[in-house]
Amino acid sequence: MGGKSSKAEDKRNKKPVPTITASRTKKTLTENVPTQASNDDGAFGVRRFRRKSISDLEPDLVDRSDNTTIMSKAAPIQAYKPIRHKHIKNDDGAVGGRSLGSKSKSDLDDGAVGGRILRTKSDVDIDPESRLSFDDDIFHSTRKAQGMDKLNADTTVITIKSKREKALVCVSIDFGTTYSGYAYSFKSSPNDIIGRGGGQQIKTPTIVLLDPQKNMVAFGDKATNKYLQLVKNKQHTSWYMFERFKMALFVRDGPLDKDIIIEDIMGKKMRAIDIFSLAINFIKTEVLNTLTDKEHMKDIDINSENDLQWVLTVPAIWNDLSKKFMRDAATKAGIPDEMLTLALEPEAASLYCKEQLGISKLPSGHRYMVADLGGGTADITVHEVNHDGTLSEIHQPTGGDFGGTNVDNKFINTLVQIFGADLFQKFKQNCTDEYIDFMQSFETKKRHFNSTSRMTIRFPVKLREMYEMDIGEKVETTLAQTPFARNLEFKNDKLIISVDLAKSFFDEAIDKIDKSISDLLKKVKPLNHILLVGGFSESPYLQSVLRNTFGNMVIIPEEPSSAVLRGAVMYGHKPLAIAARVCKYTYGIARMMKFKQHHPPNKKIEIDGMAYCDDIFDKHIEIGTKMSVANAEHVTAHEYFPTMSEMRQAVLEVYASPKRNPKYVDEDGCQLVGLIKVDIDPQGDIYAKILVKLMFGGTELRIQVTDVKQNIVTNANFDFLG
Repeated sequence: MGGKSSKAEDKRNKKPVPTITASRTKKTLTENVPTQASNDDGAFGVRRFRRKSISDLEPDLVDRSDNTTIMSKAAPIQAYKPIRHKHIKNDDGAVGGRSLGSKSKSDLDDGAVGGRILRTKSDVDIDPESRLSFDDDIFHSTRKAQGMDKLNADTTVITIKSKREKALVCVSIDFGTTYSGYAYSFKSSPNDIIGRGGGQQIKTPTIVLLDPQKNMVAFGDKATNKYLQLVKNKQHTSWYMFERFKMALFVRDGPLDKDIIIEDIMGKKMRAIDIFSLAINFIKTEVLNTLTDKEHMKDIDINSENDLQWVLTVPAIWNDLSKKFMRDAATKAGIPDEMLTLALEPEAASLYCKEQLGISKLPSGHRYMVADLGGGTADITVHEVNHDGTLSEIHQPTGGDFGGTNVDNKFINTLVQIFGADLFQKFKQNCTDEYIDFMQSFETKKRHFNSTSRMTIRFPVKLREMYEMDIGEKVETTLAQTPFARNLEFKNDKLIISVDLAKSFFDEAIDKIDKSISDLLKKVKPLNHILLVGGFSESPYLQSVLRNTFGNMVIIPEEPSSAVLRGAVMYGHKPLAIAARVCKYTYGIARMMKFKQHHPPNKKIEIDGMAYCDDIFDKHIEIGTKMSVANAEHVTAHEYFPTMSEMRQAVLEVYASPKRNPKYVDEDGCQLVGLIKVDIDPQGDIYAKILVKLMFGGTELRIQVTDVKQNIVTNANFDFLG
């Protein structure tokens, strides 16, 4: 149909957006491009649906036992930046449309049969102890014949069998902003966790070194040492050294481009997905070399990629698209998707603290907060101990980009104010070895600063020489004219920083952490303890400030910087130790409805003489909803109908919003987090029914789409860790 082209359409036409197509004939999910539906028969494509009450469902059209339900292997939905979908034009001139919905499944009787949705453990009838979590990627459909056992003949049972259950080893990778590492333990002895290098120096700086051909050469301290040698020999200019690049994935609102570009230490650019995947692949290779070393691994034989379960940590405060990016990077690095679990960093730390501090022995109802204070982010969550020793989240995660690297940034900004941005950048590029040594020296002093002693750092001779040559006066003369005159002193080759100025480097990040904890504390009282983990939590100054505010509630476990890494191994073995999570966003599907007087005029669309309102946010679950992981009880089911009988395909767009009751999918903060493309009954029926179930509670959102008339079921999932 007609309609004016939108700006978002123009963007989409310039850059196709990947989707997942659910094919009826091949019974698989294949990648496609939504903007060009290219139906051979010139049929209408993509996204225009209306919503009708689920009570109109015909009893004999859903889950009939006399027909075989076609189940496709689950595949990840491609996530991408939000793009408005208005009247999508196909090459053949056909017009696409959107999906629309129905009443919530909660309106149905729980025991209803005869075709309506059965509310029986989200259609998953499994012993919780025998499976991992909702992010299991292999689904099998079985249907009980009439009269078999006690199951009703109309019941479809979807069983989940994970390859990860059969793995011999669980390996965790904590990919941090400043430091990264890995740890593992065997399924036969899950609590015997072994760190990188056998436990010595379990983490190393997150630094990637590539040669001029962009091949990975070294990671961590070895990357730094190799690069410094290249600088000494004046061979470094065509090499690539990336550090602290994880924060490129932290976005509060708006899109995350999967082709996002990041710069190395010299300003050379590469795609972030390539850097992340190369780094993860390097760590993976080191793990495999360790586990296949026959001299050290005499009692276990690793023969297949299915012998290893991988757990990759991500911040809980990241949005869905950032988490999807990390999964894509891991699979690009060669980690099989079905063997990969994503773990929330504060959850992993909580499991570590639970074991180390004996929290599992505390009485039911005991509440504690975990503040994971890393290099890039502060990630804060609250858990309550259940009667069986498992943990339930009682508030959605909070925090922000106020980790330890903020201290470094404040220090650099001070130097820039003194020496000027251009000269400091020139120093960084022309005297890279001195710059790296200088920042490493500051990092060491930062970790031990206790608010009572001044910082003394070896100052780069080349920076002083460059300044005095360019400006024509001594550094001390310039310093005397700045606001830092009383707080900085250059003495021979040393830079002496006063206590007050050093504290100011920390204060902004610490104040935000203090406020985040205080605000959350008001919402979750009573609270027994506040556990500090992560590299930044080891700062004596930060500890003293938070203890001054929160007193004896503050507890710091042993080795807090490795709490996430070790806890992620525990999570891999027992993901159901986290029994419940709180939904971080309101999730829904974009749809249309009949246009009414109160609707915005700019959303009015006419199709076949009928006026519709576009961009309706059809809510499936609300922010703050507590979701059970073990019982998978949070299932929403809405029914969608096409607005045109000619439609042959529909794209279901899943949106996330920070609001409780968003009305439209283009409101501020609303993000498109994924979509699934499904075929529609080729007979052309405006009453064709598409039943959509969104299943919440695990680390991924699972979607089940049913073509009711043809009784064809498609399962898919994409990353959902909110």
